[in-house]
Amino acid sequence: MSKPEAIVVVGPTAVGKSKFAVEMALECGGEIVSADSMQVYLGLNIGTAKPTLAEMQGVLHHMIDVADPSEIFSVAEYCRMARGVIDEIISRGKTPVICGGSGLYVNSLIYDMDFSGEEEEKSRGAEMTGEAVNYEEILEQEGALALFELLERRDPLVAQKEHPNNTKRVIRLLRRLDGGVEQGGIRDFSESFIPTEQFEPVIYRLTMDRPILYKKIEDRVDLFIEKGLVSEVQGLLSGGLSREAISLLGIGYKELLGFLDGEYDLDYSIYLIKRNTRRYAKRQETWFKRYTEAKIIEM
Repeated sequence: MSKPEAIVVVGPTAVGKSKFAVEMALECGGEIVSADSMQVYLGLNIGTAKPTLAEMQGVLHHMIDVADPSEIFSVAEYCRMARGVIDEIISRGKTPVICGGSGLYVNSLIYDMDFSGEEEEKSRGAEMTGEAVNYEEILEQEGALALFELLERRDPLVAQKEHPNNTKRVIRLLRRLDGGVEQGGIRDFSESFIPTEQFEPVIYRLTMDRPILYKKIEDRVDLFIEKGLVSEVQGLLSGGLSREAISLLGIGYKELLGFLDGEYDLDYSIYLIKRNTRRYAKRQETWFKRYTEAKIIEM
């Protein structure tokens, strides 16, 4: 028997994935499965751009608000839960519409990735060649999550065993990768994953001219502030969420912690959110270009 189809909507932040996915779901009688690493957390609403009930237009959304913001929610756990949801959607004769910009989360669904464990680290003893990447500078300018995402892209099997806040170890692992170390799964992208047998993905990659996308990003950040993002972060902290929580490493949250701690003013915090979001969007575009089978939609 042929595999059931699932629609997959990917692209950079602010490009319009959520609206496009809802339109696709309404057209095909589908339900949306979020593939966003921040929308999984309860209480993080404004800064993660969770769709409102009006924006959902009656379409069922899954894998949103499924994790406690004080806990680590791994991609392996996401994959286990989301695949169960997808099976349930298919069993009801509906079409799963996977939508999100978190590349590793999308990969965990469209490929059969191995999360069984990390292989033993083996150093080849090779020396780094060329200009070394300044990971400390990336940490200072873009934060721990951006640094961790580098490790995720280069070796997802190792990354899913690490904590993003352990920046010293993340930097050490990245430098060992630079030196030719074999970690839990360093392979070419095309050799890293086996297509899933659960469904046949029909991928739509949404794109937009970069100047227009960047303007949308900046306008959306301003809207987040108007909607009360600062109050949202204050509420999370006053509710007992630690400043060290993995959920607060997300863009839009980590930058406001500096403002609330008196390290800089709100204007500079907003500048950092916009800058870091633009950089994140660029990394997303690079990731999703690897999906060569995707149908490209110019927004």
